[in-house]
Amino acid sequence: MFFILRSYQQSWMLLVAAILGGVYVYMKDNIEEWPTYLDDSIEIVVASSSGLLGFILALNLSTALTRNEAGNANFNAFCGDVLAMAMFVCSLTVDKEIDENQFKKIKKNFKDLLLAAPQVCKWTFRGTVDVDLVAVRLKGRSSDGSRMSEKLFERNKPMYCLVKQYEDIGAMESVMLALSNNIQELTAMKAFGPNDAAHMAMIGKWENIYSSYGNLGNMFSYNFPVVLNWLLNICLGLYLVLMPYGLSAAKYHAIWLSFVVAYFFLGLHIVSSRIGNPFEEGNHNPNSKDEFAKVGASAEAAQKAVEALFTKEGEMGLDDVDCETPTMAEMLPQLPSGLKKFEINLQVAKVKQYKY
Repeated sequence: MFFILRSYQQSWMLLVAAILGGVYVYMKDNIEEWPTYLDDSIEIVVASSSGLLGFILALNLSTALTRNEAGNANFNAFCGDVLAMAMFVCSLTVDKEIDENQFKKIKKNFKDLLLAAPQVCKWTFRGTVDVDLVAVRLKGRSSDGSRMSEKLFERNKPMYCLVKQYEDIGAMESVMLALSNNIQELTAMKAFGPNDAAHMAMIGKWENIYSSYGNLGNMFSYNFPVVLNWLLNICLGLYLVLMPYGLSAAKYHAIWLSFVVAYFFLGLHIVSSRIGNPFEEGNHNPNSKDEFAKVGASAEAAQKAVEALFTKEGEMGLDDVDCETPTMAEMLPQLPSGLKKFEINLQVAKVKQYKY
């Protein structure tokens, strides 16, 4: 219920319906020559508008649920492609004739760009992307629950300047351009060796990321027809104004009855208008749950995975990794302690039975 009421830009109309319920009762009780012949006509208008609202609101809700599900799925695919490219970059090795310092610098560029990609994509579809505020690492949360993060310009100034310089073509497009430029630098260093297979695989990873981003763009660039929105708003407005009149026979109970009935229709309209956008900003309080599925958690999870991947690869590499292995005794299933105690009791009972 409070999810609906918090959308105060629209939920204030619930009070209008409740107030009108009381006004209609007062007018009917105090105006002697009230035109009662309007009762049947208003009932017809309310009935027709409620039928139309039921159809359009159901259509809106179905569309919103589809957009929410598909949006989350496509963003998860985008984050998966980012992680796949990070794994491919980490698996690259350097030959003796290649400048190792330059190779590490390029890998760091990849790391910071791939860390920035999920946040850039998320804020692009929120419509407020700012390269200066793009976070590459979450430091923690402040006392009020706000996220504290390390920005791209703090971590990698050259990549920040490159993305900033080409921001006019789009923030995500400039990130993809920077990734492509680093791929070409690896090619110029002959980091892929004489075989073009690794080079083509790298380009394929780049294309997968941009393809997932393009799918999101195709999905959320479509807006509900304006003419249908006008029809819905006019119909909903007339319904909220005239519906309390039909409840005036309940006297002043019409006030809370009008509020409840209006809550159902207006609430469905508010829900449909919000859940269709999984890129909506979530709660700043980490202990509270979002009202519907959003992409914020997926973006943070992708960043943490990329950060952990490059950190581990930098510490121990991927070749000749050594670790402790479990013993066979540890791997074999053990009986629960309660079951062992039960077996001991059974054996004691058998001994007592033979004794007597």
